[in-house]
Amino acid sequence: MDENAVVAAVCTHLTNNGYAILQRLSTTNQGTDVIAKHPNRAGRLLIEAKGGTSSRVGSARFGKPYDNNQVFDRVGKGFYTAGCLYSQRGTDGDEIALAFPDSPLFRKYIIPVKPALLKLGITVFLVDPNTDSVIVF
Repeated sequence: MDENAVVAAVCTHLTNNGYAILQRLSTTNQGTDVIAKHPNRAGRLLIEAKGGTSSRVGSARFGKPYDNNQVFDRVGKGFYTAGCLYSQRGTDGDEIALAFPDSPLFRKYIIPVKPALLKLGITVFLVDPNTDSVIVF
């Protein structure tokens, strides 16, 4: 499941739960991958997404699952980006979230930082690669 598929599944999940999608980027764009707004919340939801394979046709990893080191890299970079978003959001009520494919390898690296994510109020969305269903982890 590449990053574009993770973004698509999360956007569908959010829309089904009353959110309006204000921004949805693909892997060819830079910036916050998803920005969503719920009518009953003061701020926006800012989401950094990472995939489990390359989305670039012709790359060596296209269609192949990332290995242990690559998943570690994706989770680490996601955590860093979420921390930056948290630091930059100010007092406007924005919430921060991460989104990843749901796999044992991604869970392996998310679980150790989950207490820090919870303390910062950073939500983690996990997307089932087989069904595109999303859980809040």
